[in-house]
Amino acid sequence: MNSKEKIQLHKGMDCVRRMDFEKAIEYFQIVTASNPDMPEAWNNLGVAFYGLGRIDEALESYDRSIALDPSNLDALRNRAFLLRNQKRLPEALETYDTVLEKGGDAMDLESTAVVLTAMGRLEEALNCLYLAREKLSLKRLEDEIEMVQKKILERDGQSGDKAKGEPDGGAERKE
Repeated sequence: MNSKEKIQLHKGMDCVRRMDFEKAIEYFQIVTASNPDMPEAWNNLGVAFYGLGRIDEALESYDRSIALDPSNLDALRNRAFLLRNQKRLPEALETYDTVLEKGGDAMDLESTAVVLTAMGRLEEALNCLYLAREKLSLKRLEDEIEMVQKKILERDGQSGDKAKGEPDGGAERKE
């Protein structure tokens, strides 16, 4: 990346921070036109498109970024978040799985649990939350664990503390 591209990229990111997405798109498109092989420019272009509700263009930009750099966790996370918000849950789950395979963190496990919960895969969601809690102790993780445990009890027509136990053995998520 040359200095002019770097300046345009930073100007675009400043526009995103100010929520001036139209102007950000202009800057990012200048960069992608001059250097179409820059994954961070495509990812940031996707963020700006998403900010304007231009979902298809955002997804195309994230996909382009990922094609250029399959290890780009930012683009993968952005793609998964977009798909989750669009209720395209199997695609979101597949993308979160990729994030986790490439070194995702506790927040990625939590996001995966959100998708699994929405898909009704409660035990797997609970396992993801336990794994996230092992990596990062947050009150909200405890709250989410409790909420998923209650959903399991409600689904199974149970009451009491049957779902409160920790998972037996490994907390691996089933595919």
